[in-house]
Amino acid sequence: MSLSRFRLPAVLLLALGLAFSIACNRKSAAALQAEQDAKDAQAKVAQLEQQLATAQAAKDQQGGEAAKVLSRNHVRALQREVADAKKRAQAAQQQAVQLESAPAAPAVPGPVVVEVPSGTRLEVSLARELSTDKDQAGDAWDGSLASDVLVNGQLVWSAGTRVRGVVTQSVPAGRLSSGKGALGIKVTEVGGVGVDTDSHVMVGEARGARNAKIIGGGAALGALIGILSDHNHKNDHALGGAAIGAAAGTALAAGTADTVIRIPATAPLAFALTAPERVTLRR
Repeated sequence: MSLSRFRLPAVLLLALGLAFSIACNRKSAAALQAEQDAKDAQAKVAQLEQQLATAQAAKDQQGGEAAKVLSRNHVRALQREVADAKKRAQAAQQQAVQLESAPAAPAVPGPVVVEVPSGTRLEVSLARELSTDKDQAGDAWDGSLASDVLVNGQLVWSAGTRVRGVVTQSVPAGRLSSGKGALGIKVTEVGGVGVDTDSHVMVGEARGARNAKIIGGGAALGALIGILSDHNHKNDHALGGAAIGAAAGTALAAGTADTVIRIPATAPLAFALTAPERVTLRR
């Protein structure tokens, strides 16, 4: 029997080749994006490690009681951020390796990359109340998005997405000679993506007054040092351009002299990204 009878028609061979090529291209696009995500995650680790090295070098050179206390807290918070960033980088690398060796899946759409701009608002519900008697600088906290995050009408993170953060400062009221204290937190991760946000800080006095503030950017530590070093209770004078705004609805009126400063979980808190973040959407 002639072998020519078993030859596939040229048109069919061309169609099979084209289908195989498309499948490989889709796989390659997903694998390449995963590789880029892994590189971005590792770059975030390097960035945080540099910030930590700078903070550690400056920690022992700080003058003044408030500066020393807050600088030590800042270092502990950065140590937590570095550890968490390394975990995310490891997971991203594992994802890249898996996609590289995975079989082609033509029916699965390729990834879509969205850049979430700096200043994007994140409304976050805390999983529990945070307080200076239970939570220390460097401790992690959990929460969830209270509303969707959209970029140009495209959904990036939906309400309910898991949020993680770090306690940046935890100083009970009356701990410093000024009679003040502070409990500060920031968001470090949304839906598994490492992010950098401003800090929500509840400043308190031993006599019971509480005042919530949002402090953004690299000036956050210096601004807070100025606030807590102030014996005249002028508060906002030290913020300068570092303040994004007051945390509406969260300030507590002066009450009993409670040295414990709390951030309640009763209402969502507003944070804003301080740097753009690239998010890979996999449908």
